[in-house]
Amino acid sequence: MCSFAAIADSSVNGTIRLEDSSGDRLPNAGNFVAFIEGNDPASSAALAQTHTTASAPHISHKDQAFSPRVLVITTGTTVDFKNDDRIYHNAFSLSKSKPFDLGIYPEGTSKFVTFNEPGLVRVYCNMHPAMISNILVLGNPYFAVTSDDGQFHIDDLPNGNFTLRIWSEHAEEHSRTLSVTGDQPLVEDFTAIARPQFKQHNNKFGKPYRDKY
Repeated sequence: MCSFAAIADSSVNGTIRLEDSSGDRLPNAGNFVAFIEGNDPASSAALAQTHTTASAPHISHKDQAFSPRVLVITTGTTVDFKNDDRIYHNAFSLSKSKPFDLGIYPEGTSKFVTFNEPGLVRVYCNMHPAMISNILVLGNPYFAVTSDDGQFHIDDLPNGNFTLRIWSEHAEEHSRTLSVTGDQPLVEDFTAIARPQFKQHNNKFGKPYRDKY
């Protein structure tokens, strides 16, 4: 169940409840992304006026895993893909908004990718099929990634008409309209149902992974 409120300081708070198909609550609702989109030109412009100056994020290759599993950035952000492992790794994506292939590179090496288009970019390693990361590229900085208990908080929303979207790689996307005036609390509740585990992806050539490299 997801609860959120637009309160006096125009922040949005919520908790996502993740359930299985039988209605039982699942223990970990982390790595959901809650984000805001404008429903009209004025609201979209109000969101786009905010810019962030945070340092460039990075995705680490460590213990044959990408970390973080979910990274949310705004358009124009450059991401550092750093190999912190003792073995060689690769990072590639076949996503429409940003296809890339960084090749194979050793420990201590970084390679950089700039994401200029909004969209979901799924990142894999061509050598290790269990390595998966999801980069969600958004047009504004009004987003939050849930903690393990499913909670999120988005600050300093401007007045306007918006859509709050909830995304996860493990559940169907949900959305609700949201009218923010700064003085009227709003609450919406909904349940996120975990979907069946997806099939193993192919390598960058569209072929099944080899057993060993």
